[in-house]
Amino acid sequence: MLLGLGQTAQVYLARGPRGEKVALKIPKKEVRENPRLAERFAREVAFSLSLRHPHLVRGLWGLPFGEEAFLALEYLPGGTLEERLLKGAFPQEEAVKVLSQVGEALLFLHGKGLLHQDVKPSNVFVGEGVYKLGDLGTLRAKEDRSPEYAGSPPYLAPELFLGGLPSEKSEAYSFGVMAYELLTGRRPFLGETLEDLRNAHLLLPPPPTRLPPRLDRALRRLLAKNPEERMTIREFLDVLQNPEGPPAQGTPERPRRFPLFRRK
Repeated sequence: MLLGLGQTAQVYLARGPRGEKVALKIPKKEVRENPRLAERFAREVAFSLSLRHPHLVRGLWGLPFGEEAFLALEYLPGGTLEERLLKGAFPQEEAVKVLSQVGEALLFLHGKGLLHQDVKPSNVFVGEGVYKLGDLGTLRAKEDRSPEYAGSPPYLAPELFLGGLPSEKSEAYSFGVMAYELLTGRRPFLGETLEDLRNAHLLLPPPPTRLPPRLDRALRRLLAKNPEERMTIREFLDVLQNPEGPPAQGTPERPRRFPLFRRK
């Protein structure tokens, strides 16, 4: 049974050697024949099989290259978080659970010197009471200085639109966009064109929320235009555990114009 059809791969429901359900990811022919795309799939196989965390989708076995390339992953019956969001807004308690689990997975990757680069609801998979971050083919070393990077414009940090490089700070911003979407039921920045979306990320403040004041302030700091003023994922997770508590520690974001810069 076909579970999903993406730009680079098809995912099928299959059976493992002991009869267990698995998600079988098969790269498309054009991916296998394109060196750059084939390398990305091979990275996904390698990372999925080697990285272990309760909130990363677990790889079971795979073949990275060739006509028979595949990746078998644990099967999570709830589909993606994006699909779940289409059914309606999350209760705040459940949104906190999602963000706590995915946030811990990101912190684990950062501790390994890696960035996910493409944090968004369609890359979060839903199990029985558990949420897991997947699509590990986009992982990149934090010290990688190459100009090419992965990412989806609705979740892209302002500095990346201006030629900056991915970092833990840009990852925190993407996580913040997803957090806003989960906690309010809508994305903070919209645009009919890529240029509209870019300008929204660069220039517009996130719309007001009805969240508890402490959580609202933390969310706005997570979405700070200036990466140097941005809250970290760890700091935001701490606020999530006590959203009604005293104001978060640290200097609040000062309203100021985002500095324009270019990568040298």
